[in-house]
Amino acid sequence: MDPEAPTLNATNGSVLQAAIVYLVAGLGTVVVMGLLGLLMRLDHAGILVISADWFYRIMTLHGAGMVSGLLFAGFGGLAAVVSVDVRVSSRGLWIGLLVFLTGMMLVVFAIVFGAFAAGWTVLDPLPYQGKTWTVAAGVTVYIGYLFTGLAIVVVCATLLRATTAQGFGRALAWDVLFHPGRSHEAEVRPPVLIATVVAIVGLLLVVAGLAYLVPLLLEAAGAVKHVDTLLAKNTVFLFGHTMANLCIYVAAGLVYGTLPRFARRPWHTTWPVALAWNSIIFVIFFPWSHHLYQDFVQPLGLQILSNLGSFAGAFPSFVVTIVGALALVYGADLDWSPSAILMLLGVWGWVLGGLGAILDAVVPINQVMHNTMWVPAHFHTYNMVGVAAFVWAYLYHLAGELSDAPARRASRWAAWLYGIGAAGTSVVFFLEGAHSIPRRYAVHEADWQGYARVAIPFVVLMVIALAWLGAEILARIGRAYRRTRLAPS
Repeated sequence: MDPEAPTLNATNGSVLQAAIVYLVAGLGTVVVMGLLGLLMRLDHAGILVISADWFYRIMTLHGAGMVSGLLFAGFGGLAAVVSVDVRVSSRGLWIGLLVFLTGMMLVVFAIVFGAFAAGWTVLDPLPYQGKTWTVAAGVTVYIGYLFTGLAIVVVCATLLRATTAQGFGRALAWDVLFHPGRSHEAEVRPPVLIATVVAIVGLLLVVAGLAYLVPLLLEAAGAVKHVDTLLAKNTVFLFGHTMANLCIYVAAGLVYGTLPRFARRPWHTTWPVALAWNSIIFVIFFPWSHHLYQDFVQPLGLQILSNLGSFAGAFPSFVVTIVGALALVYGADLDWSPSAILMLLGVWGWVLGGLGAILDAVVPINQVMHNTMWVPAHFHTYNMVGVAAFVWAYLYHLAGELSDAPARRASRWAAWLYGIGAAGTSVVFFLEGAHSIPRRYAVHEADWQGYARVAIPFVVLMVIALAWLGAEILARIGRAYRRTRLAPS
């Protein structure tokens, strides 16, 4: 497809309307969760001390809200990108959003009013033996997570139905994969391939989530005496870690769909691209088990699989997507808009965060670093510098395109400020991890507080950058939304 082709056409106006709401709602959630993150950093710095009870409630909300907000914002953007090529059901998107918002409200209610503060891991004997909340609060959180899982099912089924309308194998580019020497001019674009892959992964992911949630809900109802502790831990980490990784791959679809427009070059579905994205269906489910290295009762096979899976994940992400993105823009007449800057910054955030994750998957390093700030460092880097940058870039681009408002040259500074702020925040996390400062501690010793104080100005830079870009987006989004109604759909 021509990289200069417009996003809005005669068939996808209603899909773009839903996508805009996904992006705005998801990124709005991310902003609120980011401010809660700033509050925790102020506490770690000793500047604004909050109670341990509220710290853990905020930490629980920050983690769950940030990942789910980014995921659904990314889903909205990906639906908009693929709607140029395939017919996506806007009804399915609206239903998915309604179910997601229901789940999110239940989680917020349980945390704010029910004092739930167990974090997303909620390891045994939590959540039903918490000291500051009731069993009802724990059940409410689990029902909220259940609704989130159902929302993922609805959205993924909607995308999968659209992308596979002309055949499952075609959507996965199997013709390219199994016939590499043949001409494939009519093959699917990479975003359609990516949407198919993440939809399959999302549906499988929810199966893992149900394997965790349903037994614990039965335990709360008294239908079973007690869920096996090891099974509960393994399934919650399988679900949570894979869901965080899914955010990355959903956002990567925005890069494949939008970066060619800035580079004025097409990004073809080549054999390496087809191989890489088909392999993700399997590879994404392996790295989670590096959370289990310190459990001596785990089967040895899981530990070995984790090592192999963590390194195998570098092929589809680094070797194909990241190198491919850099090759696309090398020597190109690149449009250095704020969106292009954010996307290229996001590529490097993905690289650095991924390297931090791979190091954490090495057994000797994991034994020393896993319960330190090194872990927040790597997932904040690939989420904050990577995924969030991709999604913000796409919303800024979409709002400008649909409203016919050109990007402001001065706003490039906002994109760079975001990159500097996000990178600085991540580097401080890595330094804390390298100095064995523990994670998930509400109270930081005086010797640890200096790191958090260094990080705060970088967080403030991100706030300034997002306020700048957000003001431009809000000024354009109304006109952009209204314009989508002009196209029959």
